[in-house]
Amino acid sequence: MFALLLVSTVHGQGITEHIVVKGNTLYSISKTYGITVEALQEVNMHNSGTPLSIGDTLLIPAIDKLVHIEEVQQPQIAAPAIEDSGYEMYKVKKGDSPADLAKEWGFTNMRAFYRLNPDARKDWKKGMMLVKPILPGTFDESPKDSVSTIDSADTAVSAELIDEVKILGLLPFFIKDYINQTPLAKRSPLALSFRQGMELAIEELNDSTRSISVTFADTYNQTDTLRLAIERNPLDSFNLIVGPLYSKRVLEMSRYTQANKVVSPLSKNSVINALPLQNSAVAEEYQWQAIIDLIQEGREKEKLLLPVANGLQPHQTLIVAQSNAKTDTAMNRMFSLIDNTQLIKATEGWKENERLAFLDSLVHYDLLIYDNDPAFVLDVLRNLRAGTASYTWYTVEQQIVDNGITQDNFTREKEVICAFSSYIDYRSSAAMTMVQSFRNKFGAQPNDYAIKGYDVTQFYVRKLTEGTGEYRGISLGFKPNEQGKNTYTELRVFQDLEWRKINPRIEQ
Repeated sequence: MFALLLVSTVHGQGITEHIVVKGNTLYSISKTYGITVEALQEVNMHNSGTPLSIGDTLLIPAIDKLVHIEEVQQPQIAAPAIEDSGYEMYKVKKGDSPADLAKEWGFTNMRAFYRLNPDARKDWKKGMMLVKPILPGTFDESPKDSVSTIDSADTAVSAELIDEVKILGLLPFFIKDYINQTPLAKRSPLALSFRQGMELAIEELNDSTRSISVTFADTYNQTDTLRLAIERNPLDSFNLIVGPLYSKRVLEMSRYTQANKVVSPLSKNSVINALPLQNSAVAEEYQWQAIIDLIQEGREKEKLLLPVANGLQPHQTLIVAQSNAKTDTAMNRMFSLIDNTQLIKATEGWKENERLAFLDSLVHYDLLIYDNDPAFVLDVLRNLRAGTASYTWYTVEQQIVDNGITQDNFTREKEVICAFSSYIDYRSSAAMTMVQSFRNKFGAQPNDYAIKGYDVTQFYVRKLTEGTGEYRGISLGFKPNEQGKNTYTELRVFQDLEWRKINPRIEQ
């Protein structure tokens, strides 16, 4: 919401300390204090040759006037007014906790503490810099204030925040079918896992700043049972409706006047993006757009490098797809702006794919396979491997996940880049903490659906209570557009038998 710069005299001499905040550069800092960049570098030789990082301390020479706090306001972001002399910066030490510091600093509730230090809720760690009030009553918190939060991409989401969230979970439990082991029985444990993930998230989110409650209703994935569930639990009694899980029931939810409260958590039906519902599943077109943007970025760099680089291999975008109306629509819409494109449209039998073995070896191809049929994808790759042309394969999550394309296929390619909307790094501290908490609560290992239930609940409750605009969970990322449709995508390259992120976005 805002950034603070702390300046204080050192040992009574003409030297001042400056705490680096977001947006600072050596040039901007030197201009702030009316000195040259060279003078700034001269007294900060310990930082020479390294980029500035938020929280770094720089020495500022020859400052006559003591300045305590300077507020740097981000454009178009509403922030509470504060007094210049009312704050200082505090570096988190081992053993500190948000609750202990909030009590020590005189906060009457945790919401006020987190409004002043939003990163403390998401990424608490030793060494992080906090804003500390040094005068009583400096930060007056009103629970009805409308505030904005800012994410790492400098986008803001303004919303009227609430302290109490009532959630309705519309999940199909299929109790009768589960007992009789019918085909529908498989959906019962899936829904139960999702519910357990929601319950864990709610337990963690319930604190002194907010109250979260949840009611679960069995939709049985039937029209009548969904209608009865809503009649028994009127939608206007809830702030958030999570579910149903499946497309047919989700489509029916759009008929209700409270549809804007509904979050579709799992369905990948593209029709949902046209409905007045919030959608946490990222549509495939957003993933393709991230790939297109990356390729176009490379084209711009290539234009700058080619005139001065000897032997640089020119790139061409190669799109291989089955010949159908979907391909034609995509070429006229999504792919129409890509520079220097070659299209191969395969008809029945895919004979056209054999041309891939004879591509120009002097060109590097940016390969897009616009089809999710795993047999077609593998046929394209097999023909390419038979030739001598070099290529980078750009793919999307829906094309390779749960689609029969195994890790072995990625290891055969020199470079594979994939656009993901969900990915779990089980080595991360956040994932390990969540898994251990789930084990402690339920005595079992969380599966993918439990983790998604956890992430969905975490984000949409934070959105209502904190105004969170973008969030990276254990598995899912969230970046809703104005229509409430999730557009979060992160690019990963396959290296050393794992998918490594190449466009770091926000962390949890």
